[in-house]
Amino acid sequence: MELEDILSPLSDISGFAEIVKEPLAAAKRGLSNESIQDKPWSLLPSIVCEAISGDGERAVPITAVLQLLMASADVFDDIEDADSPLSLSSRYGRAIANNAATALIVLAETTITRLAKRGVADSLIVRIMNTVNAYNISMCMGQHLDLTLSLESGISEDMYLKMIAMKSASQTECACRVGALLATGNQELIDMFTSFGHNLGMAAQITNDIRGTIHGSDIEKKKPTLPLVYALTQTKLDTTTPSQNSAIRLSDSVYEPTQIKEMLFRTGAIHYALVKMQFYKQLALKDLLKAKNNGIKIEHLTSLIERLQ
Repeated sequence: MELEDILSPLSDISGFAEIVKEPLAAAKRGLSNESIQDKPWSLLPSIVCEAISGDGERAVPITAVLQLLMASADVFDDIEDADSPLSLSSRYGRAIANNAATALIVLAETTITRLAKRGVADSLIVRIMNTVNAYNISMCMGQHLDLTLSLESGISEDMYLKMIAMKSASQTECACRVGALLATGNQELIDMFTSFGHNLGMAAQITNDIRGTIHGSDIEKKKPTLPLVYALTQTKLDTTTPSQNSAIRLSDSVYEPTQIKEMLFRTGAIHYALVKMQFYKQLALKDLLKAKNNGIKIEHLTSLIERLQ
């Protein structure tokens, strides 16, 4: 309802509102036809706010803000990757897609001020606006790393983890931090939920890496993922296994996704990624247990961790 109200002024221009709504209606986004139970991530700021204060409604505008920003990022990502025939850029052209993504950003910026209607002080609104923008800059820097780093040129595990922390985990970290800001002035609790958001986001991205590798989609795209980065690092260090080195080579002449996938299982790269994912899940759970000791209800947030398998 909040998103529909935010988008209502666009209906005066024929077709524009429908185009802007499309990325918001994608899977796991705010206007999708999925039930709330199937897309709890889209409500993360409200879930955190409710856990701390008992009032999740207060965070509804910022929940909409983050959905608008993520939808914009989805559109820009499709433009940069140019790999989806169903994307806005493929169906309407890059110019229209760029315009729609820009509109989503502007709508997100103006939506932050809707917090005033829910009794949020101006000083806190400014703080939240600065927080959201800071995380968006971090996400842009992470996206830059994703666009410039490649498996062929070499990427270390530390650099890869830094990239996903800035590009992916920053989204959940922002959602949790802003949800906490709207619920409490206790800086210790705010920092606690910021840490939870970071660890939850890292675990979620590595889970996606594992799924994309097992399904083969990320391998076909030569997309950097933790299993591939780990395998490349290990084979480069181990000069006694030339067969593995040739299997992981990424030139077009020898690149074979099925062979790469088998090698990732054989060398333990998938298992390593699973261990790393569990590591971040345990850190996230540890953050929640600290919050529970401070009287916070953590059941809904714990269920988000349990979804990562």
